[in-house]
Amino acid sequence: MSEIRNIASVISGQYEVDGGWGKYSPFEVLVNIMLSQSTHWRNVDAAMAKFVLKFKGVDDVTRADIAEIEEAIRPAGFYRVRAARISKLARSLQENHGGRLEEITGLPYAEAKKELTSLEGIGPKTADVFLMAVKGERVLPIDVHIFRIMKRLGVANNRDDYESLRAKLEKEIPPNERARAHLALIEFGRQVCKSQKPGCEECPIREHCREDNKQDRG
Repeated sequence: MSEIRNIASVISGQYEVDGGWGKYSPFEVLVNIMLSQSTHWRNVDAAMAKFVLKFKGVDDVTRADIAEIEEAIRPAGFYRVRAARISKLARSLQENHGGRLEEITGLPYAEAKKELTSLEGIGPKTADVFLMAVKGERVLPIDVHIFRIMKRLGVANNRDDYESLRAKLEKEIPPNERARAHLALIEFGRQVCKSQKPGCEECPIREHCREDNKQDRG
């Protein structure tokens, strides 16, 4: 087993993870992913509960005032910026695909990702998480937590971008382990390998950490 796979396996065994996407429509999954960035999952859940109660689909969001969207997603934070993005996404989806994400999810991975990233407010990471959640694509999306963890482990460097680091991890982690690794690594980054004051004492992969080893050497 490679070092990267072993690390991912150890972290995956530490957490019970579930994206909780099964209860949402494809459009709601996209909104959920957009709200989850830099936000605690409890706040995302609170915002989604209000959002799905207020809006029944892309059409409702397209017709809504920005203030209505802001009020619905307020619990997730950054609601003004996010409401504008959700509104633009709904309009873009309506104009280009008749408001139906099924036109996209039916495409092969590369084509589906290209179509998604052509929509307002959707980048490669959001597209990959969506395709993993809705279509079961066996990808390993990279977020800020995973990037930080991999830099500390020496897996990522300053030359890496989203796609190059994703390729590195997917080369080492089998397809059926990627979704769980993605979710577990994010949780590990939130709880232990934090940006500020990481919990190195409780870290189960401390021996692999280059930053921690540098500190130990003084």
